[in-house]
Amino acid sequence: MYRYKNLSVALNLTDMDEAVIKYSEMICQMAKSEKVYYLHVNRNLNIPKEILEEYPQLLHPVDEFAVRKMRKTVKKYIKSNPKTKVVYDVVEGSPLEELLHQTTRKDIDLVIVGRKKDASETRRLPMKLARKAPCSVLVVPDGVKLSMNNRLVPIDFSDHSANAMDVAVAFAKAKSISSIRCLHVYQLPVGYYKIGKTEEEFADIMKKNAWENYKNFIQGIDLKGVSLIPEFVLHKKPIKAICEVVEREHINMIVVGARGRSAAAGVLLGSVTEDLIFSTQVPIIAVKKKGSGMKFLDALFKYV
Repeated sequence: MYRYKNLSVALNLTDMDEAVIKYSEMICQMAKSEKVYYLHVNRNLNIPKEILEEYPQLLHPVDEFAVRKMRKTVKKYIKSNPKTKVVYDVVEGSPLEELLHQTTRKDIDLVIVGRKKDASETRRLPMKLARKAPCSVLVVPDGVKLSMNNRLVPIDFSDHSANAMDVAVAFAKAKSISSIRCLHVYQLPVGYYKIGKTEEEFADIMKKNAWENYKNFIQGIDLKGVSLIPEFVLHKKPIKAICEVVEREHINMIVVGARGRSAAAGVLLGSVTEDLIFSTQVPIIAVKKKGSGMKFLDALFKYV
């Protein structure tokens, strides 16, 4: 777990912080992280001038209150680790922009952010963050129980899937877990019937091809003694197929590769990953090679 030396953990000073903090501690222990930055972003207060003149104490104590509350909440849910330095930051501005700024300024390896089940804003922020951050992002839905012992890695045999599998193996080794479940969802190509095959016959051809691709795929991955449980599913909707496996197998962590789909590879995600971040009810880590999209962010923040 050498990857995650520096963690950035977004807190919003609500009950949603509990799960986020607990997961940050688990990752910190597994990765032997050196620094954890707990960050709270205040949007612009826009307090009327006449109110500030009468109550000037409204301007500054907001930061002090937020830091005190963060310290109290973090101490409530985690055990102290003398080898890990904990830093509390409170800034004012856009949550997305400030989180992206911190990833570049603090050399962050992993961002951890919460996601409410019913609030559209806190569902979109993790997706936008994972899309633009130059590092991996862990999204923790509100109210989930702390557990990472049953992981699912959706795979399409790409380098992005290999990166996700590499991270899942590292998690498994750190927690002494012997196996990981992986899933490949395949579809029948348009016009398959033109070659004189039935749907069942061509589905069998596609599955055999997937098996061959899978065998070649895992040859390039150091599994470190961890066994894989592969599953191949024919489905028109990959998201639905993944969610069905998550529910059936009681999955409590999804590890998925972030796929670039433009010249700025690593800045944009694949649609499957985005849909999972937006809708899944279990924690999901969108895996990126650190530094993905850095040129884009450098240009974005050049004059800030």
